[in-house]
Amino acid sequence: MLPVNIQRQYLINSNLFRHLKSCINRRGIRTLNGVIYSGHNKWSTIKHQKMKNDAMKNKIANKISLQIALAAKQNDTNQLNSLIELATKSNVSKKVVENAIKKGTSGGSSNGQDADSNICVYEGMGPGGVAFVIESTTNNKNRTISLVRSAFTKANGSMTPTLYQFDRRGYLEVLAPKNLDSEEKVLELGLEIEGVEDIEPIAQEERIQDEESISLNPGNDEPLYEVIITDPSDTNQVADDFIKAGFIIREQVRNKYIPKRDMVININDEDIILKLEKLQDQLDEIEDVRDFYTNARY
Repeated sequence: MLPVNIQRQYLINSNLFRHLKSCINRRGIRTLNGVIYSGHNKWSTIKHQKMKNDAMKNKIANKISLQIALAAKQNDTNQLNSLIELATKSNVSKKVVENAIKKGTSGGSSNGQDADSNICVYEGMGPGGVAFVIESTTNNKNRTISLVRSAFTKANGSMTPTLYQFDRRGYLEVLAPKNLDSEEKVLELGLEIEGVEDIEPIAQEERIQDEESISLNPGNDEPLYEVIITDPSDTNQVADDFIKAGFIIREQVRNKYIPKRDMVININDEDIILKLEKLQDQLDEIEDVRDFYTNARY
């Protein structure tokens, strides 16, 4: 039986989920619209595409299971719940999840890496002077930094200090209950919760729509809010307070690197945007990389 608190079933590591999903979508578009050299008949094309899709699914499963093992080892129930929900949405099998938890709690290995893997943070500057902060889960720092450095080198970037351009904060994405049907009501409640630094509605075009948000807030165009928490160590307590107030937690990140307001760079050059997206693709390809943040806006 999985050591999961049922009340946390909606916790989703959606930053990672979006990165993984966008990674799949981008590659799928290239494959469908590009020239496929696997053969000239339909069977060869389908077989070639299936092999690529299977490889990508395995890469995602490996990345998630490694993080599950680490969360289990650290007895981090909130993060574990988030990752299990992410695994479900990514079609990672229950057996893979259970094995990762078992290996994390028993000190065994998971997908070629042991449960002694650690979280490492790397800094770099990409195209257009855009700052990056990269988080990884690794048991081999030399291997990981070599892969990250290679990605920046290919993008004509460099590994250089950038953390000073970011604030380290806790982060929640919350779905408001029906009785809090205005931004003012949500902000008033937020003032009563200790540790909250800022609350802002998430714009319609940035929100991931699903049946759950529609059914919980019919007719409400902006029921989703992002909550910035001053001290990352308070993230769990703040999440508990929002749950008690009737909110559903859609995303919970204990450590999120948010660019300082005066450090945000607006990118309008299409060539720079394409180079940034290529660098992000390359970082996505690194199995050890769990997330990354930039100060770019475009």
